Amino acid sequence: MKRGPEISIQQICLRPIFALVLFVTAANVWAGSFTATPVRIEISSRQPNAVLQVTNREDQPVTFQVHAVSWNFEGEKDVLVDNDQVLLNPPIAIVGPHRTQAIRLGLRHMIESGQEGCYRLILEEVPPPPSPGFTGVRTLLKISIPVFVSPKNTAAPSLHWHAVKINDSHLKLIATNQGNAHIQIKSMNVARAQRSGADSSEPGVTEILFQPVLPVYLLPDQQREWTISGGNFPAQITITGVTDAGTLGETVDIAP
Repeated sequence: MKRGPEISIQQICLRPIFALVLFVTAANVWAGSFTATPVRIEISSRQPNAVLQVTNREDQPVTFQVHAVSWNFEGEKDVLVDNDQVLLNPPIAIVGPHRTQAIRLGLRHMIESGQEGCYRLILEEVPPPPSPGFTGVRTLLKISIPVFVSPKNTAAPSLHWHAVKINDSHLKLIATNQGNAHIQIKSMNVARAQRSGADSSEPGVTEILFQPVLPVYLLPDQQREWTISGGNFPAQITITGVTDAGTLGETVDIAP
């Protein structure tokens, strides 16, 4: 498997213990003194195993534990359910100062259905004993890394777009992944084209109506919705952007 960019995790010294989950969506996520790579794992019948590298950049040993969950959505909310389909070795490890620990993973069984399997690895730091005289709180960070398992047949996403006018000042844009594999929308512009001048053949000026701030995943059979504010909407909008499956270039009619 190709090694991807690194994720970094920072320890914050404080005192009761809190946990903060970092869901990986960007190519690079930096948060301090621990790193994990790759930021996304893909498994198939041709590549049935993978390795996650966890590096301790601190001067003290750190204990990590990792487990896998199945991944789905309810609306915009992630649904993570404990699952034993992904095998991990070791599931817990002590990583010495400035050392790297390899965590190997594979599947108990290959995917039999025609749809891609979607999981997440939850990697979290195990709290050490408090130092003598230590007061305050301690925040423990954990990261969530997507794992995609290709089915035996060909897997590919298939985005379908729909736009509905809510009222004179709001528009709802809906994307549905009707394929059998995930897609990640890394960037997206929703625009209308305005003609300048009386000559209809004269080039227009693109007016951006909407630009989502964060990348989003659409898993198979999943739908995402965005509300666009503005008003004086045209009959059509243009969607351009970049995904992990290629570029976007769609013209969508607005339903009244």
